Amino acid sequence: MRTITNGRADNKIEMYFLAGLATAPLFMENLRLALERRLWQADMSDEAVIRSTLLYPYGDWSRNVLAQIWEIRADMRRKDGGLEKSIGGSRTFEAIKRARGENGDSEKAGTTLLVGHSGGGIAAVHAAAMLMAAGESPSCFAVKVGSPRCRIPERMKRRVLSIHAEGRRRGDAVGRSPDFVSRIGSYGGWGRSRALPVWQKGMHAPGTRTAVPIVGKHADYFRDRAPYLNEEGKSNLDLIVDAIVAWLTAWK
Repeated sequence: MRTITNGRADNKIEMYFLAGLATAPLFMENLRLALERRLWQADMSDEAVIRSTLLYPYGDWSRNVLAQIWEIRADMRRKDGGLEKSIGGSRTFEAIKRARGENGDSEKAGTTLLVGHSGGGIAAVHAAAMLMAAGESPSCFAVKVGSPRCRIPERMKRRVLSIHAEGRRRGDAVGRSPDFVSRIGSYGGWGRSRALPVWQKGMHAPGTRTAVPIVGKHADYFRDRAPYLNEEGKSNLDLIVDAIVAWLTAWK
């Protein structure tokens, strides 16, 4: 657990970065450090205590890949009423409680932010919902980056941001995302129209979905140097941090 503080705790921000399938140990480290810096500089974190850590709800690249795939697929299919059975969500929930205990926190965080890449985004949503339901984090948010689609609990929809790679532009048209993982799964569900069942494609979708024009594909969201720069010199990492901070600031 890394802590940044200027000596006052008027505002406490906890951040947890959740890796996905068979991820390298420090894959999300650059994002963690960059987001810390941006929040520290922003008005929203003035005179704040910022704590952050990396988590691996399904294990890192040293764990059996098939076991991780099975767990992520199972969690993708969880419904709102069965989140206590979420494998990645439960592990994250327990890891956060342990981290708070080890850090000696006696008060709940002012803001808890869970950022998950790939399958880690599913665990982030489930853990955030569990933290709020248990009263552990009154102000909790989740960000999915390049993550499969899964049902977002109704009470969490406005508190979830989904980021995916933007498709290539051809004139006025935009193609599908080059990140195939973000196209897996569904936000759909059955609703009713004039007493007839109707499939609604975005019934269980996050409140905010953002397409970011990164260079590359699924593994490239957090690249911070050439050739992963746009024409303005901004890296993929810059664009992801910009999207997260803009969304959080709107909640301030």
